[in-house]
Amino acid sequence: MTFKRTSMIASLMLTSSLVLGACQSDGESTKDSTNNDMSNDIEDNQTGENPATTPAREYEFTKFEMEVDYPEQEEALDVNYEEEKDSTDAEYKSVADNLDVKSDDAMAQLSPLLAAMELKEDMTDDEIIARIVESFDIEENYTEIEADITFTNGESRKINVTQ
Repeated sequence: MTFKRTSMIASLMLTSSLVLGACQSDGESTKDSTNNDMSNDIEDNQTGENPATTPAREYEFTKFEMEVDYPEQEEALDVNYEEEKDSTDAEYKSVADNLDVKSDDAMAQLSPLLAAMELKEDMTDDEIIARIVESFDIEENYTEIEADITFTNGESRKINVTQ
């Protein structure tokens, strides 16, 4: 009986040492088969807006307010556009077109007009007014055009033209 017991203990020890020996590492690390190559990853260390959820900037201004008066009609044309951190506010009123819209409806009307102006901060007041008149198809008999623009660089311009 002792012989059986001794041989059983010996075989258990031998089996245990084989199992443990198979788990031993000889200094090799396991190979990464996931191919986590990060050489082409974009590094973004800055906090701020997520470009995936932030629409590309269409205009070189963040605020555009304009009012046009005619001899027979004050505030015949009234435009308010302002980009804020998380939203865009817009209002568009045109007496000639019998139009008074806000929000998305206003943006649908204003977007092509604002884009057509192609305003830049280095333009003169006269150039800006000429672009406004052309883009919004303002008749020559206006009495006053007031414009308040804030460009993306933070520069604000208030232009008032009377005739």
